[in-house]
Amino acid sequence: MDHFKLRAAIQQHRAEMHARHRRIALIARQLREAEADRDRAVARFVALGEEHQGIRHETGLRAIGRELGVTHRAVTGMVERARTRTPHQAADAPLIPVLAAEEARAYVESGALGELIRVQVAFNPADIILESGLDPSVYPDLGHHDVPNMLIHGDDGVIGVEECLSGYGGTGPSNTVRLLKELGFPEDIRREVYPHRYIELTPSGVIRASKESLHSVGGGLAPSPDGRHFIVRVREDMPRAVADWTTEVLAEPDKYPWAAGPRRARVYLDRAAAAPLQEPYQIWRGNHTFTIVIEQGQLQLWVAAYPPFRFNDILSREQLLVLEAADLRPADVEPRTWLDRFIPARRERPPYLVISEDGQDLAHLPEGADPARSPATESRRTAEPEED
Repeated sequence: MDHFKLRAAIQQHRAEMHARHRRIALIARQLREAEADRDRAVARFVALGEEHQGIRHETGLRAIGRELGVTHRAVTGMVERARTRTPHQAADAPLIPVLAAEEARAYVESGALGELIRVQVAFNPADIILESGLDPSVYPDLGHHDVPNMLIHGDDGVIGVEECLSGYGGTGPSNTVRLLKELGFPEDIRREVYPHRYIELTPSGVIRASKESLHSVGGGLAPSPDGRHFIVRVREDMPRAVADWTTEVLAEPDKYPWAAGPRRARVYLDRAAAAPLQEPYQIWRGNHTFTIVIEQGQLQLWVAAYPPFRFNDILSREQLLVLEAADLRPADVEPRTWLDRFIPARRERPPYLVISEDGQDLAHLPEGADPARSPATESRRTAEPEED
C-alpha cells in the first residue's frame, strides 16, 4: 500500500473510531439520564406511601425491590440520590454532532442547521469551550479527544467540525479555509483564519479575531464518572495553572454558570487519604498524587501538589502556593501554625482539611471518599477551628 492510500485508510479508520466512540458517549449519557428518571419515579412512589398510610405495604422499600428485582438497599440508594441530586442545567441538552468537514458541508447545505449565524475557529480548544456559550456537557468527546476546534452555529443548533483549526499555515487551517469556501465565505474573509488563533466570522465579515489564544487554560476538562460535574486534572506547573483557571473561569460565574457557586477546597494530608483521587498508572503520564480538590459550582480542579514531608508541616509549600493561586489561603494563618489552629491539643491528625467560606465540604465527593471521616473545618472569615 503506497503512502497516500495508507494515509487515506488511517483517516477513514480514525473517523469510524471517533464516530463509534461518540455513539458510546451518547448511550452512556442517555443511560445516566434514564437512571436519574427512574430514581425520581421511585422517590415519588415512596413519598406517596408516606402520605397515605393505607398503601405502605405497596410502597415499602422491600416491596419496590421485589417489583424491580433489586435489594431494598438498592431502592434506598435510588431514593437518596433522587432527593440529593443537583439538577444539571444542561442535563436535557442534546449532544452536538461532531462531523468531518465534508459531512459538515452537507449538513449545512441540507438546511438542518437553519440559517448560518456564525462560525468559531480556534487553535486552543479551551477557547471553544469558554467562548461558545455552551455548557461543556454538550461535547460528546469531552475528556477523551477534547472538543472540536471549529463550531458552526445556526438558527436550529450547533455542529462541531473535526480537524479544522486556525492560527498557523498548516493542514488544520487549510481544512477550515476549504470548508469556508464551500460554504460561500469570500476569500478575503476566510483567509483571516491563518493569522488568528481565535476567530469568529460570518460570510459578511469577521466578528472578532485575536492573533493569540484568548485563554491560558489548557484542555483536559472531563466529565466526572457520574456525569454530574466536571474535573480538570492539573499535573504540571500547578500554581500557574490554578491561577489561570481562577482568573479566567472561577472569577466569572455570570459568564460560566456551570462554575458558579461557593469556592471550596479539600486538602489531603497524606497519600493514603488521597487514594480515591489517584488514576491508573500510564507510562506516558507517570503516576501523580492528587492532594487538592478545588470546587466551585460543577467544576473541580484536582491538583497534583506534593503532600507535606514532615508531620509538623501540615501543608507542603506547593499546596500552600496552590491555595494562594485559588484565593483560598486563610487570612493570618501561617503554614506551620495550621496544625494548631485546625486540630485541638492531643487530637489525631485528620485525613484532610476542608477550606471554605461557609464551612461546608465539597458538594461532589470523589468516588470512594468517605464523607463520614470529617476533618476539622476552617472558615476563612473567622480562621477558627470547628468541631466534627
